[in-house]
Amino acid sequence: MDDSQFADVSTLLVTADNPARGDFLGLDHRRCVALHNYLVRYAWTAEGGSLASLNGNNKTFFTTYGAAAEALRERLDPSLAAFLHAALLPPDGLDDLDPAPFFYFVAGFCEPGEFFAREAADLFDEPVDSLICLYYPNIGQGGEGGGGLLYHQGYHLAAVLMHMDDYDYVLPVEAHRELWHPLETVLSNWIQLIHLGKAQVTASPRDTPGLYGSEKIGPWEWRPYSEAQVAACIDAWDRLCEAIETRISLVSGSNNNSTAATNAVNPEPLLDPEILDAASLPNPCFARSFLTHARRPLFHSIAPGLVLPPSDAAGFVAVQPFTGLPRAHHTIPPVCLFPAAEGEPEVVLTLSSNPFCNDFRATTADSPVPSRVGAGVYSQSVDRDACHDYAEEGFWLLLPYSFKSDWDAAEGARKSDGSLIARDRLADLFQHGYKPFGGDYYRPQRLERLFDCWCKLVDQGIWSVGPQGVQGAIDTFTEAGTARWKDYLISPTW
Repeated sequence: MDDSQFADVSTLLVTADNPARGDFLGLDHRRCVALHNYLVRYAWTAEGGSLASLNGNNKTFFTTYGAAAEALRERLDPSLAAFLHAALLPPDGLDDLDPAPFFYFVAGFCEPGEFFAREAADLFDEPVDSLICLYYPNIGQGGEGGGGLLYHQGYHLAAVLMHMDDYDYVLPVEAHRELWHPLETVLSNWIQLIHLGKAQVTASPRDTPGLYGSEKIGPWEWRPYSEAQVAACIDAWDRLCEAIETRISLVSGSNNNSTAATNAVNPEPLLDPEILDAASLPNPCFARSFLTHARRPLFHSIAPGLVLPPSDAAGFVAVQPFTGLPRAHHTIPPVCLFPAAEGEPEVVLTLSSNPFCNDFRATTADSPVPSRVGAGVYSQSVDRDACHDYAEEGFWLLLPYSFKSDWDAAEGARKSDGSLIARDRLADLFQHGYKPFGGDYYRPQRLERLFDCWCKLVDQGIWSVGPQGVQGAIDTFTEAGTARWKDYLISPTW
């Protein structure tokens, strides 16, 4: 949707170069109001409402709920009250429809009777009136029951909870500070999802079907991926390749950079489309776009024990345990992007350790789904017309071993949220865990972020590099279960 008609909020979005205010003792209410109102306008106009009708709208938390809202004012931090005084609620719905949900993850401001999460504050010994359920969720129960966007008045930080059980992941705040962010950071994340090329998240009239017939939440739709995500992933791939090529030239004592530079200018793709056709990869899908547009470097090993995909059809098909299996029309199979090197042990998958969607999980003894597969980096499988939290840009690193899960230990392989990886999970290394910006547990980490993490491991000399690329066997990843676990953790994001 064209949002050029809206007030420009690009200078207000939180980025690495434009961080949230660190010197603000309270909510940055002016910045948050502008970001909040942008999302209200986006959903309203996507459903056919006019900006003129919205600009004449004066519905806010206080004007909508009147005396019940005013009764809460003295319990609110002045900066939060200022935000609620100016942040718009959408007008009454168009064509007898209910007002559009505020965003994909949250429906709107909680009503006054559900505004304070008293039970959660008591359970986790947080101060009285410190926890606010600011936005209630689209999925799950809101208010006292759990879920929604939780705002802490003491720290002036926010976190998104999808389910009532998520309280255990984020409270008490002091023990989980890395999962709490300024409200403007959360709102910026959501707007950036809208701005991702064709949009990872988009809004359209609610009677307009989703791109693949998928479920919509009001007008909001989560797309399988965007072309901008493909481009960002390829940029991260190039950075990783360049880091490895630079180390190769240093250890070899020769100037191989000129050859690598020539290859980068006139690159051969990782794979030709005909090879992907032979392996029955759907067209279009994220894995196909990445593999046919990312360059093939001159080295062979991209990570310890992991290599480039075979460049011939027979070899590539041979490392694909899932792409040739029967599947539903809109189902995207897992693709082995970077297989384990020859001689590395296979992965034994069980129902509890298999991260893929149902078409690729064995449930009977005579199922065609294999129980033993090659280790490696696999793309996410997606049932496009069933899921509501897609991630074709996601990955799973299948390892042939598990990690210890000693909950009292200071060391151990961990996910982005700091939680230890369970012993029966073979694909959780580098994954999210709890998502502080919204999203369910099953959506995997983006491939782009894996490449950036591996680039750091190469640049910092944590991984050694030889003439054929990154050295070491796949058991190098067991370092994630030692005192070096922070090297194998990707910081929280959407």
